[in-house]
Amino acid sequence: MAKRFVASAIISVGNCFKYLLHELSEADGQGWIFWLKAAILAGGAGTRLYPITAYVPKALIPIGNRYVIEYIIDYLKHHGINDVVMLISENEFELIRNHLGDGSRFGVRVEYSAAERIGTAGALGAAADLLGERFVLYYGDVLTNMDLKGMIDFHLKNKAACTLAMSTTVPMDYGLARVAEDGRVTFFEEKPVLKEYPVSMGIDIVEKDEIIPYCKPKMDFAKHVVPNLLATRKAVFAYLTEKRHYDIGTFKSLEEARELLERNKTLF
Repeated sequence: MAKRFVASAIISVGNCFKYLLHELSEADGQGWIFWLKAAILAGGAGTRLYPITAYVPKALIPIGNRYVIEYIIDYLKHHGINDVVMLISENEFELIRNHLGDGSRFGVRVEYSAAERIGTAGALGAAADLLGERFVLYYGDVLTNMDLKGMIDFHLKNKAACTLAMSTTVPMDYGLARVAEDGRVTFFEEKPVLKEYPVSMGIDIVEKDEIIPYCKPKMDFAKHVVPNLLATRKAVFAYLTEKRHYDIGTFKSLEEARELLERNKTLF
């Protein structure tokens, strides 16, 4: 059973994220406004970063002079999203809440849903009451400077049930070859970029009513929910971008992110 912890910060209406639909009715020329929340998945065990994660959750790993979660919050704020729901395990709850509090010192409003590790889809199901009818689903070990506002426009234009951010510039981790029947190598490329096979970035925009029926305990959003949406012919779209993302869930990617931030000092 999930525990819900709500911590509120007062934010002026002018700073809240109001997103005006660009597709206006030809009949009356009227659009409408809605507020977006971001659900940050930050309850994973982080086994690929052991032993660091035996002492600190991935969200609180320092990169440069800041923590991972602070870069993510800044990214969301940069794109106008000031309401965040942290989906975390009970093991990390106190550490993350002690750092973020109600979010006011970071200029956002933070709410918490803490549960046992019941999968990414299970965590969404447990937090359903805290989520808006439409929200950004953000994996808490991803850093990027992708155009999130552009992705939101794309999602709305296509009336999607789920939109997946997908990068066309992520190189594979291994070399690839074409091999003839007799074993002769006819083509080889080390760590190619395969634009025809874009890579999921761990940032999605979803309609709550479309996904929650599939968000059961011990289920994974990418492995179970997205295939179920496709199987039931829901409108699933890919927002293609040439921007990279850095999954700090491995030591290799963590070091890449460190080097990037040392060079650029910021993601934006």
